[in-house]
Amino acid sequence: MDPLSRCDGSILLNHEGSERKFDVSKTLRGFKVIDDIKAEIEKKCPKTVSCADILTAAARDATVLAGGPYWMVPYGRKDGLVSLAKEAQLVPMGHEDITSLVEFAGLGHSFRERAHTIGRASCGSIQDRLFNYGGTHGKPDPSLNAQYLNYLKRKCRWSSDYVDLDATTPRTFDVEYYSNLPKKMGLLSTDEKLYTDPRTAPLVNALANQPSLFFYQFGVSMAKLGNVQCLLGHEGEIRTNCNFVNSKY
Repeated sequence: MDPLSRCDGSILLNHEGSERKFDVSKTLRGFKVIDDIKAEIEKKCPKTVSCADILTAAARDATVLAGGPYWMVPYGRKDGLVSLAKEAQLVPMGHEDITSLVEFAGLGHSFRERAHTIGRASCGSIQDRLFNYGGTHGKPDPSLNAQYLNYLKRKCRWSSDYVDLDATTPRTFDVEYYSNLPKKMGLLSTDEKLYTDPRTAPLVNALANQPSLFFYQFGVSMAKLGNVQCLLGHEGEIRTNCNFVNSKY
């Protein structure tokens, strides 16, 4: 999980040029769930609970339901008024080298905030690994496990298809994604590099071999990321519909 934008519900705004409309956001799901929660809350407590707070709490509760850790969620965020597609471009896309990820960590994140367990990626993001790695005229990435490569080719016949980040236990919150990296079964090239680069390999090994450490660190990281550039007090607003700012709804 690589959130970078403000924790103000900007990803929920649904208009041309918003983060939600950008290509990199196509794998995101659950918008209707947030809309349903917001509608019910508005019936009971109108203009009281922000979409940003709902999104943060829903992420925590969904993690718990999937078998993951619980963490405290402080409330009081306001919803932002702006959502720009260009901000979604700042999130690492899975093609970067480790140095680029180190620079991303310098923005206030760390490798510990890079957690892949439940989720999926677009097949378009890994096409080069499967069919033309490094301009090799049709050859795949040699670092991929042969059986895993065949699996991915079957799953990704079209770039518009999607594939699970964890091929082993895709719907269970666990450390299998990290355990798969030494087996050359990392979906994104950046995650494979996390295992092979000496700067980050110790962390990958620790997360793969100590589930309790992964669970603890995930909760700590999500609590931290849930408070990035929050809007409080007179900043922002409490949307009545998470898809639009109040003045346009």
